[in-house]
Amino acid sequence: MRAVDQNRRDWDELGRLDALWAILSDPSKRHGRWEIDEFLATGRLEIDRALITAARWGLPRRHDRALDFGCGVGRLTRALGSQFSSVLGVDISAVMVARAVVMHADMPGCQFEVLPDAGLVGLEDGSFDCIYSRIVLQHITDRRTTEAHIRAFVRLLADGGLLVFGLPASIPLRRRIQLRPRLYSALRSVGAPQELLYESLGLHPIRMCSVPESDVVRLLASSGATVLDIERTEVGSTGIQDRVYWATRSR
Repeated sequence: MRAVDQNRRDWDELGRLDALWAILSDPSKRHGRWEIDEFLATGRLEIDRALITAARWGLPRRHDRALDFGCGVGRLTRALGSQFSSVLGVDISAVMVARAVVMHADMPGCQFEVLPDAGLVGLEDGSFDCIYSRIVLQHITDRRTTEAHIRAFVRLLADGGLLVFGLPASIPLRRRIQLRPRLYSALRSVGAPQELLYESLGLHPIRMCSVPESDVVRLLASSGATVLDIERTEVGSTGIQDRVYWATRSR
């Protein structure tokens, strides 16, 4: 199975099994324990904080159109919709997108589409004033695909636009092994029911990948972006070195 096909299958299954936890994986919220209002409130808080931070650079200069890459059920799309005239949420999972359409039917400025195999190539250059993607790129197992998405982000960004995306810089070896996702995939390949694997055995298909910070910075520069800031944090006691990149188009 192609990596993109497996990724679609995995996130479609997660969308059916426990969509909100798959998007925002608080251990205490697994098995449907997220309340919708509480879940969406985290998105509003995140986007409000991001735009307050970006205001110190005077970005984005316009609030016409935003892109939420890896939108899931629209947690951040909806929040962006209160700040921009229109927002496009794209996701690899048709199940997630279908749920997002229903959840945010009261937000006419929010549109949702399934990301095609070719990625973002069909979107017009410089057409977004803000591109936002968090807790998404880390789940793409093919590095070339990750890099292609980052290059596309820069291409799609309007002059005076704001790009914010997260991507771990390193993951300890003990966590790169990722036995649970590997076991989930192996058992699914021989026909084990997804409900049994997730509900009874506690398995899931969510994998994590990383790209060194220096490689991301070089990629942004070669794509025509200027890095404004890099947030560096460690995820709890996991040893995972997380990064959030803030960038704009180079002048």
